[in-house]
Amino acid sequence: MLDDDCTPGPEVLDALPVFPLPNVVLLPGMILPLNVFEPRYLALVDHVLGGGRHIGVPLLRPGFASDYDGRPEVESVFGIGRLVSHQALPDGRRFIRLEGLGRVRCCEELSARNAFREIRVEALPEPPPDDAQQFEVLKAQLERICTTLRNDARRVVGSVLQIRDSRTMLYAIAAIMPTLGYTTNADVERSPGQSDARSGLLELQQRCLDADTTDARVEQLLEGAAVICDRLADDGRWPNEHLN
Repeated sequence: MLDDDCTPGPEVLDALPVFPLPNVVLLPGMILPLNVFEPRYLALVDHVLGGGRHIGVPLLRPGFASDYDGRPEVESVFGIGRLVSHQALPDGRRFIRLEGLGRVRCCEELSARNAFREIRVEALPEPPPDDAQQFEVLKAQLERICTTLRNDARRVVGSVLQIRDSRTMLYAIAAIMPTLGYTTNADVERSPGQSDARSGLLELQQRCLDADTTDARVEQLLEGAAVICDRLADDGRWPNEHLN
């Protein structure tokens, strides 16, 4: 967890309600808005409102479409969030917002006892990066990319680079990759019958969650930044002084 004080108790970790999604990674420190309308997830919201308000959001693995209404496979490492806002709409839908608290790893999926799925999980640590130099290289690369962006995008990146907690900053960088110019859909060559293939952004964000160490997460983001730099150069948008 990003904050040890926010680590859920065993009563939550032993039976965490999950809301699997095909195109969203819940990153620690980020806010995720969700429009809830499926009956099983409406039941999930009612369930957590009566308890600790914790929800896991695992990313569905490719191939989920054939078993979406059942129990398709999910990634073993995923974000856990706390429901911080809830609005019931007149048509029965719920609009909720989750605050990402940290990462968990799946230990065992529980037998069905509710309309929604529940998983026994373990909380994963979130230490700061050990390699300060590599972390500074990543920040410098983002500052260089920032010079090619429009003013509103520059402000977004500037705000992220002001985050004091290095761990939260890394997840925020993963979240703003589209703002930096990281392609979110053209990275995947979809073949017939492969409608649930993932975008490159989802793959990058999931790799950031999966990373065993914070330094490994920095490395993943450096690779993503390198992709952006290559595209800027190919498009002729990389200033000449940046090529020296």
